[in-house]
Amino acid sequence: MTRIYVVRHGETQWNREEVFRGTKDIPLNDTGKKQAEMVGLYFSHIPVNRIISSPLSRALQTALAIGKTTNIAVDTMEEFTDMNFGIWEGLALREVEERFPLDFSLWKLSPDKIRIESGETLAIVRDRISAGLANISYDREDTVVIVTHRVICKILILYALGLGNDHFWDMKYDPGSISLLEYDNEMYTLIFNNDTCHLDDHFYLDF
Repeated sequence: MTRIYVVRHGETQWNREEVFRGTKDIPLNDTGKKQAEMVGLYFSHIPVNRIISSPLSRALQTALAIGKTTNIAVDTMEEFTDMNFGIWEGLALREVEERFPLDFSLWKLSPDKIRIESGETLAIVRDRISAGLANISYDREDTVVIVTHRVICKILILYALGLGNDHFWDMKYDPGSISLLEYDNEMYTLIFNNDTCHLDDHFYLDF
């Protein structure tokens, strides 16, 4: 049985301001750096065999915090980079709603049916996540950590559970959250999802 931890990166200023990030390389803010540090502490007592990160700095900074406490090098994979939001990138949520009301409404109601100009569809994102998972080489008893983005967390877990992209809004992933999948006999089982207990200072009192 292989354990696959799925980690959403820590907070950025654009998270706080509700700006579409996508492929823009936005670093962690001070809160995000603290969250990354606490994620690293979480894994300090878990035998990790491999850490894989989106190449974008907000994910990579979080992954490196895990690498620091586990002494494991971080590999980057483009397959786990954030969704390309095309012409929405760099725009605040409210601005997108005002400028592109029909597309924004579709994004909120049926995100699996929209293709943002110059961007990706959720189907394209799902295909590259699937390819990324297939390209990860691990032994049966390995523990793998994937550090990525909100959209990627959502689609990765939906893919693992055999659920369609129309369930996109049924999933929630907070900055610095950790989820765990177990993979055995070509089947995934979700053990826990969107755990943020480790971001509370009291979590580490018994370490």
